[in-house]
Amino acid sequence: MKTISKFGSVLLMLLLLNIVAIQTMAQTTRSIQQESKLREKNRKVINAFYVGVENQKFDIIKEVFAENAKQLIPYAPDGFPKSLNGSDAIYKQFSGLTAYFVQMKFPRQIFSTEDPNFFFVKFKGDMDVKGGGKYENDYIGTFKFQDGKIVEYAEYFNPIVMAKAFNIKLD
Repeated sequence: MKTISKFGSVLLMLLLLNIVAIQTMAQTTRSIQQESKLREKNRKVINAFYVGVENQKFDIIKEVFAENAKQLIPYAPDGFPKSLNGSDAIYKQFSGLTAYFVQMKFPRQIFSTEDPNFFFVKFKGDMDVKGGGKYENDYIGTFKFQDGKIVEYAEYFNPIVMAKAFNIKLD
């Protein structure tokens, strides 16, 4: 009788462990699915941002950026802002590009990370200058999200290419 009782206890314990394992796997699967949906939603926001700028529909900036968002531009030459604070400032910066460029294209590759709220984007600026000619530069952008909105966008580019294209003196 004691052998059956010990055997039954072992079976019961194995059954409970299996139930816990199944519940854990189900929670993990739900979590992965939620992260995947969030990642895809954020990827669409990034793409909408670039499409909006390419089509000169700059109001998209106010839709996809949080009101208190920051844009960081660490390699901006002297005389250009190194950061912009707030969606209004970011909107003003991008909508002002029409004074210089007729057309802007940003062929891009969007890369997600383990964090569904953080992305890298490798892109090329391919722009027709109003005075004639083209401006092309290679970029890397990082995007941080919170609650479906961009809270930080950092833009890295080659400042030497920019300086040569627009006759900007670098110190």
